[in-house]
Amino acid sequence: MDLPRCIPLGRTQSMRVCWVISENFNDPLVNPDKLAGIGSTWGSWRTWRAWNTDNVLCNDVVKAKDLIARAFQAVCNLYIPKQSYVELNRPVGVKLYEGEFPTEFKGVEDIVSMHLVSGHNDLVLLLGFDLSTPYQSDIYELHKRKNYLAAFRAAVKMYSQIQWVLIDHEKKLDPSLNEFANITCDTYENVLHLLG
Repeated sequence: MDLPRCIPLGRTQSMRVCWVISENFNDPLVNPDKLAGIGSTWGSWRTWRAWNTDNVLCNDVVKAKDLIARAFQAVCNLYIPKQSYVELNRPVGVKLYEGEFPTEFKGVEDIVSMHLVSGHNDLVLLLGFDLSTPYQSDIYELHKRKNYLAAFRAAVKMYSQIQWVLIDHEKKLDPSLNEFANITCDTYENVLHLLG
């Protein structure tokens, strides 16, 4: 396992920490309660059932309508795009975000979460992100993976004051991320030891 620039985490008394859980994350050894003990959790609506995510994003208006019909915003902080809010007749209890991505990719909620946590945290722990060099035989899927990687890079560059930590990233990072000093890697066990 090649973990570039892996440095031990440290924590000061005033450090603000959160988790962003990728919709693809699945690890039976990770305990949702331990995550919550370290910091708030953010992720797609797909992460809520397994990880009891505090802050849940839904970028799809059809799914947002379904979640709101079931009063999902009563059990978490539900974030939807501003245009969905208007289209859904301004539902009570939901939070909004603005902005759109000019290109298509899977995992939009992962990237939006990164933007939303940036104003309130010093250290962002990233679970389940795949930031390896994209290799897909399907041209369209390759295009979407490259777009995802570009959106991730843009967020890291935009919020250079934040330390982004990839947790248990098993593959080698895409070389385009080497320019960023604010991305590191660490293990889940080490994070628990240092921050738990």
